[in-house]
Amino acid sequence: MGAKVLRAVYRLIVPGGLVLLVSALAMESHMPQGVAASFWHYYPYIIFGVGLLLSALFNCSRLFFALLVVAMADRALLWLVPRLGTEGIHRIIFDAIALLLPLNLLAFSFMRDRGIVSPPGRRRVAFIAAQVVFVGLIVLVQPLQVRAAGLMHGEIIPKGYSEWSRLSQPALFVFVLAGIVMLVYLLDRRRPVESGLFWALVTAFIALNAGGASHLSSVYFASGGLILGIAVLETSYTMAFHDELTQLPSRRALNQALLKVGDAYTVAMIDVDHFKQFNDTYGHETGDQVLRMIASRLEGVTGGGKAFRYGGEEFAVIFANKSSDEAYSSLETLRKKIESTPFKIRDVERRERRKGGKKKRAPRMHAKKRVRVTVSIGAASCDGDGRVADDVIQSADKALYRAKSSGRNCTVVSG
Repeated sequence: MGAKVLRAVYRLIVPGGLVLLVSALAMESHMPQGVAASFWHYYPYIIFGVGLLLSALFNCSRLFFALLVVAMADRALLWLVPRLGTEGIHRIIFDAIALLLPLNLLAFSFMRDRGIVSPPGRRRVAFIAAQVVFVGLIVLVQPLQVRAAGLMHGEIIPKGYSEWSRLSQPALFVFVLAGIVMLVYLLDRRRPVESGLFWALVTAFIALNAGGASHLSSVYFASGGLILGIAVLETSYTMAFHDELTQLPSRRALNQALLKVGDAYTVAMIDVDHFKQFNDTYGHETGDQVLRMIASRLEGVTGGGKAFRYGGEEFAVIFANKSSDEAYSSLETLRKKIESTPFKIRDVERRERRKGGKKKRAPRMHAKKRVRVTVSIGAASCDGDGRVADDVIQSADKALYRAKSSGRNCTVVSG
């Protein structure tokens, strides 16, 4: 249990929390001089430029737009605010950014990647542009300034509880609410994009409380951009080496693992019994649910095994430094666990369109039906005999074929 908690904490704070800590130590320990000062001056340009380029190249639209709004907030506070007239206008722009930035990052957490130059991407650009126009109208129109100032400085709780922050109470409330929602979502499904957006929110909060129109705050904004840029690289790695459906490492990751596993190991090939028939009967969506269920059981395989999605309905497990006989008990435990896991077919409703545009509700299909899901397993080992990994996998495949020929739902070890 303690190890799981430590892994969860590690996955939460790395890399976002680590980047923020390093940035804080670098900036708060002493104000840089000379060459270091020049580096920190150009740091935001480098980070935002490279981040936007990478996110565009890898088509990570959510991270691209998150980088865009963070960069716009940073440059607006550092360039625009000092060049405008009164302190009141400065405060309005600051409050508007503090209110809109967390809402945008929260929205990006729940959006899907739909491209940058695609119709959904253009709509997101239009939405960001509309916010810029809205803030511009507030700055230019005097009655709107008064109204906005009143709304953005409304008192939600006694002032004594919020005096520690430079943010207005509505902006502080939005930041806290967005942070809680994003943290809960992140803990539920740790993904690079969600992690990057959460830590970008944290760095934006620190940047705004650092003054919001200084080089110190700009460095914090840029550190948020760096976190988002790292999330782009993590996402591209995940797409290459992890299976999106099951969240297990993919076949490419399996090939990499076999290069590093050593001279003695066992490979087990696992196939879902009658999966094509299952798909044809209950539909591909239900088939995907089956694959996710099996993947969740494979993640808990005992004996030090590591599971991979091999392709289709087939999975693989590597046992380092174990013979096939030593891995057999773990594989049998896994097979029995999958067999004993209750799987209920979700209710399916079909709606057919009648002539005239009305819909007719068809009877429910497979309502609350329980089915048994089983797997067949074939295993083969390399005992330092110099066999290449492809030969071991081929032997495991032959053992899997024998398991299926023996009636399925069993484990066969290559002789």
